[in-house]
Amino acid sequence: MRQPFYRCQNTTSVEKSYSATIGWLLFSAGLLGNLLALGLLVRSGLGSCLLRSPRPPPSVFYVLVCGLTITDLLGKSLVSPFVLAAYAQNQSLWGLVPKPGSSLCHAFAFIMSFFGLASTLQLLAMALECWLSLGHPFFYRQYITLRRGALVVPVVGAFCLAFCALPFAGFGKFVQYCPGTWCFIQMVHEERSVSVLGYSVLYASLMALLVLAIVLCNLSAMRNLYAMHRRLRRLPRAGTRARAEPSAGEKEASPPPLEELDHLLLLALMTVLFTMCSLPLIVFPPGVPAKTPMNVPEA
Repeated sequence: MRQPFYRCQNTTSVEKSYSATIGWLLFSAGLLGNLLALGLLVRSGLGSCLLRSPRPPPSVFYVLVCGLTITDLLGKSLVSPFVLAAYAQNQSLWGLVPKPGSSLCHAFAFIMSFFGLASTLQLLAMALECWLSLGHPFFYRQYITLRRGALVVPVVGAFCLAFCALPFAGFGKFVQYCPGTWCFIQMVHEERSVSVLGYSVLYASLMALLVLAIVLCNLSAMRNLYAMHRRLRRLPRAGTRARAEPSAGEKEASPPPLEELDHLLLLALMTVLFTMCSLPLIVFPPGVPAKTPMNVPEA
C-alpha cells in the first residue's frame, strides 16, 4: 500500500513520542522576548516625551520595529495556546472541537500563513528603510517619512488578509500536519490539483523572493556602511569635527552612522533567524514523504 502524503490529515489524537516541552519552551521564550522588546521600545519612545528629553523624535525604523514586534507577539499569542491545548488533552486540532473539526484547523493554518507572510513583509520594509537611508539619502529624506512608515502595518495586513484567505475561496487548501498539533498550507496533492499546487507554489515563491530581497538589501546596506566608514577615516582631523556635527535638518533627515550600524546588526540577526525558521517549512514541508519507501509493498 502506498504511503499517504499527509498521514495525520484526519487524525483526532496527537502522535505518540512527541512532547509538549519544546512547545512550552518556544512559546515562553518567544513571549518573553517580544514582551521585553516591546517594553524597551515603549520606554525609549515615551521616556523622551515624559522627561522632556532633547532627543529627536522616533525614526521610521523605530516605527517598523514596533510593528514587527506587535505582529510577532499577536501571532504567537493566537497560535501557541492551541498547540499546548492539543498536547495537554492528547487531541489533534481536528479532535479539539466538535465536528466539523476542520474549522479550527483552517483557522490555525490561516493565522500561521498570515503572520508568517506579514512578518516577512515587515522585515523587508525594515531592510528597505536601512538600505535607502544609507545608499539613497536624498530619496530617503524626500519620500520616507514617519507617516508613511506608520502605513506599512495596515497595508501589509490588508494584503496578507486577502492573499492568505484565498484557500477559503477555493484556491489552495489547508491541511493538518503531524503530529496533529498544527495546520498549514497543503504543499503537495496526490491528484495534482491545479488550485492546491498553484497556491502552494505561489506562497512558497513569494516567501523565497521576500527572503532573497531582504538578504540583498542587507548586503547592499553593509557595503554602503563600509564605504561610509572608509570615507570617514580618510577625512582630515581638522575637518572631522565639522563634518561630524551636521545641521539640525540633517539630524532629523537620517540617523547617524553608528545608529544605522545598530539597525543593521539587529536586522541581520532577525533575517538569519527568520530565514532558518521559515525556509525549511516552505522548501521541505514536514510530514510529506519524498518517495514511497522501497520496503512498502504497493497495493
